[in-house]
Amino acid sequence: MEIRQLQQMIQYQAMATMASSSGTSPFSSSSSMMELAFKQMLQERMNQATIQSAELNNRFSNKNVHISASNPVTSPSLAAGAVGAASKFNTYVQEAATQFGLDEKLIHAVIKQESNYNQNARSTAGAQGLMQLMPATARGLGVTNPFDAQQNIQGGAKYLSQMLNRYNGNLELALAAYNAGPGNVDKYQGIPPFKETQNYVTKVLNSYLA
Repeated sequence: MEIRQLQQMIQYQAMATMASSSGTSPFSSSSSMMELAFKQMLQERMNQATIQSAELNNRFSNKNVHISASNPVTSPSLAAGAVGAASKFNTYVQEAATQFGLDEKLIHAVIKQESNYNQNARSTAGAQGLMQLMPATARGLGVTNPFDAQQNIQGGAKYLSQMLNRYNGNLELALAAYNAGPGNVDKYQGIPPFKETQNYVTKVLNSYLA
């Protein structure tokens, strides 16, 4: 019912009420019928408003579901490109994590910082592969081909596990040793005062704990 009609009915209701109390109005004979009609139309209007409100809420709810489905939330540490790259090596990471008692996410954090999942990466210092193993270190870990993803991850995870054992589970010192060597960590009795190493430890931890 339109607002104008509702206003008219309110006016009629008022007139009917006055007529009923005075008994002199020409509307007095039909005041009861008008009052009943008014109540019925008012109830109808209320029912229509309830239905419209439900339909509006339903449309809004469906819109929210659509937005959520089309805009999935992704962890900051696993941007779109990194997710695909990381999944490529998930099986090897899982194997290494199980074998050496490490958190898979920690291994991923180290790989991301070391090579950003480029298995053919090579640093100016000569570090190679996903977890950037130095040739001598790789040989000591039993890695015959540092550019083989499975071998490299196995070797890197083994070395990281060794550093954690050496420093009694202290992750910061283990990461510092992975980057700068245990000799420097022992020498400075903590994270070495190298900007590169300090930044490395911070970035890996941020990625791991994100």
